[in-house]
Amino acid sequence: QHSQSVETHLASGQTVHFVFYQESTQYWVKATTGLPYYSKNGSEGAPAHGRYLYFDSSEKANAVCAVLNSSLFYVYFIAYSDCFHLSDGITIAFPLTSAIIADTNLAAANTLLMNDLKSNAELKTIQTRDGDRIEYAEFFASGSKPIIDRIDALLGQHYGFTVEELDFIQNYDIKYRIGADDDASD
Repeated sequence: QHSQSVETHLASGQTVHFVFYQESTQYWVKATTGLPYYSKNGSEGAPAHGRYLYFDSSEKANAVCAVLNSSLFYVYFIAYSDCFHLSDGITIAFPLTSAIIADTNLAAANTLLMNDLKSNAELKTIQTRDGDRIEYAEFFASGSKPIIDRIDALLGQHYGFTVEELDFIQNYDIKYRIGADDDASD
């Protein structure tokens, strides 16, 4: 099979089916289908320092969002980045086949993940030095790890991981990832 990546599956322009992700990442990638809750001085919009990936269907957006939130993608991020900034280059270069994009179980797992992240989120309010009032949903991805593990198991089937390889991926940096959650405001 010829080489494919996230970039292979992007729409040619902006669509209503998108993945929004934060540029700053520590122990968990912060990716959502649609925008996470964010308000500046009472006006809802996109959080600062976010990026978009557009797709021609919600199924593709959900599959890619699942991948970006996976521990597999986190291991890839640690291996190929500066371990903090999630760039477009890193994101769109991730190896991704058409079979993964078409996996309805993966898309369904992402829907579960998005609902779980939102239901476990806390509404935070801060005042900036400039006097702006910022409200945002702070996500705790470690609380959704069982769903993320399911996503990694599905990806493991596609990539042909052994039980040992999947265990390594699911538990990579686990002491730090579970002990120190990264919030959505960075």
